[in-house]
Amino acid sequence: MNTMNTRALCSLVLLLLLNACGGSKPALGTVASDEPGGRPPAEASDRRAEVMRLFMEATQARLSGHPAKSMELYQQCLKVDPQNHAALFELAKLYHQSENTAQAIEMAKRATALDKEIIWYRFLLADLYQHVGRTDDAIAVYRGLLAQWPERYEVYFDLANTLAYTNKVDDAIKVYADMEKRFGLTEEIIMQEFGMLAGNNQFVQAEALVKRAIEAHPGEASYQGLLAELYDQRGEHALALTQYLKALDLDPGNSMLRVALAEHYYGTGKVDLAFSELEQAFQDPEMDIDAKMQLLIGFFEMSNHEGEKPGEKESLIERSYQLIDALEKAHPESGKPHAIHGDFLMRDGDHAAALTEFRKALQHEKDRFPIWMQVLQLGLQVGDHAAMVKEAEEAISIFPSAPELYLYHAIALGQLERHDEAIETLILGRDLVVDNAPLTAQFWTSLGDAHNQAKQFPESDRAFDKALQLDPDNPTTLNNYAYYLSVRGEQLDKAATMSARSNELAPGQPSFQDTYAWVLFRAGKFEEARTWIEKALASGGDDQGVIVEHYGDILFKLGDTQAAMDQWKRALPLGDTSDTLGRKINEGIWVE
Repeated sequence: MNTMNTRALCSLVLLLLLNACGGSKPALGTVASDEPGGRPPAEASDRRAEVMRLFMEATQARLSGHPAKSMELYQQCLKVDPQNHAALFELAKLYHQSENTAQAIEMAKRATALDKEIIWYRFLLADLYQHVGRTDDAIAVYRGLLAQWPERYEVYFDLANTLAYTNKVDDAIKVYADMEKRFGLTEEIIMQEFGMLAGNNQFVQAEALVKRAIEAHPGEASYQGLLAELYDQRGEHALALTQYLKALDLDPGNSMLRVALAEHYYGTGKVDLAFSELEQAFQDPEMDIDAKMQLLIGFFEMSNHEGEKPGEKESLIERSYQLIDALEKAHPESGKPHAIHGDFLMRDGDHAAALTEFRKALQHEKDRFPIWMQVLQLGLQVGDHAAMVKEAEEAISIFPSAPELYLYHAIALGQLERHDEAIETLILGRDLVVDNAPLTAQFWTSLGDAHNQAKQFPESDRAFDKALQLDPDNPTTLNNYAYYLSVRGEQLDKAATMSARSNELAPGQPSFQDTYAWVLFRAGKFEEARTWIEKALASGGDDQGVIVEHYGDILFKLGDTQAAMDQWKRALPLGDTSDTLGRKINEGIWVE
């Protein structure tokens, strides 16, 4: 349905302002002059000036984003001049925005009754009736509009659509017939009426319409395609194929027709032919790139699920990459093909290749915040911290008020052991967060990590305590804080409580289970520590060097020196181990 937003014109604003000021029509509440020369009495002149002032102030308040103040001023305007239809019109829109549709309708009805020459009042009233489901009243308004303004092309469509919506399809067809007599069989009429007929399963009438269109425009391929689409809807696929091929004979370069033919082939199980047509369409640089993107998004969703036949999903993924390749070649100056290529690669687990594609997308789409976020997230995943620092800095220069960028920047700095810079960045980003407690807590957690790495332990503890005040059940914060305390051998009871809670909140996480095991180890509870470290190994931690090393440490404290040595040796090639692991292996002792 049309809305006032689509109808509003600059000339309407001027018209309303003139009407609000009195204009040339006494219906606005002005008093006719009894003085020679037509000069109005002083009282009437004062009223006109007051109405003008109130209306202008109300409009300014509305444009400044203060609807309540604007509404109050328009109401004051009506107190001075109850017949001011411009103020009634503005109030109707404001009531509609505040979802007081009953009052909006009342204001619009009054405005329409006071001035039947302003078409925009009728449009608003019809839209309001549509909004509350009073379609018969809307139809009456549209018929009244056409009676007064029979040349208003768009009103016929509004009336026909509303009639069809209320299952008065025959009446809607009569409206289109009237349009055709008045304006001729135009493309817009054909497309609108066809959509209405096909959408209401009026296939016979839809076919007759399209055939008339083909007769009137025999060289227009799109109508042949429309008839083919109709045949497909009716299940007459052989007739549909004939029409699609006829249409392409008329316009072989029409890529949208090829897409429609591809849909036909796909729907009839001819997948190879379908993708052959799609590939030709995707190679066309003149075809709208967004239409191609929508098709790829559809394939992305479809390829998230297993097909009915073996290998169907894999085939769809492979064909999707072929279409992406064609898209990239057809639109080398756009970042969109690389962005969707990155989406596919990231979904399929190739993070390094996905990062490359998103970086290519940024060469053309530097103003796209989501792409920057993908680049930074993938940079973190693949461990490209040096590039991450530079990319985060460039993103911050473009989006300086986006706190998430500062978080990624700080994380990358921390990974490069530039802890003081990381702390500075985190403070800057934290202070940009507005009304987002979880994000603020995340900044405090990261500050806790950064201060700990910088060996600023009191500041680290204060930051973690702040984070937990804001988000007391964040398992990562609880785990990290507990682990840092255990490494230092401080506040082990507090560490045990936090670590146990993190495992309740996120069970089965090997790093969290390892933390709890290490807290217990530091507290001298070696048997309990063994239970939890073996849980961590069973949960997938047996390929993490630090967890395997901790297992060896626990076994050593339990007196099984040989088993401890075996675990230490197994941990060494896995990486991410302590600086003392070499001494443990060489000297056969546990070194803190």
